Amino acid sequence: MNLRKEIFCLLPLTLSLWLWVKDGYRFAFWLTSVEEKKEVPIIDGMPELGTQTQIIWKDQFVSGIETPLLGVLLTSILFLILLNRINSNPNKKKS
Repeated sequence: MNLRKEIFCLLPLTLSLWLWVKDGYRFAFWLTSVEEKKEVPIIDGMPELGTQTQIIWKDQFVSGIETPLLGVLLTSILFLILLNRINSNPNKKKS
């Protein structure tokens, strides 16, 4: 097989693994929002009287385990298409 075509077939797997590693190797499903917890005093200026936790939700995509699985699926499909085209080529040389 042509090296350029093989590298093209591995591109979805490489990109999906890069995105998954960048987002922190989550073995869970995708997230579309992330929570940020912040301690806020109950009475402003008097934290000694107690604090409460404020949760702020941010819209942010965090990739999960589906990302590398989709990369493997797309890479497999591209390899199968490439192998099918090579095997169906009538002008190929027989050794």
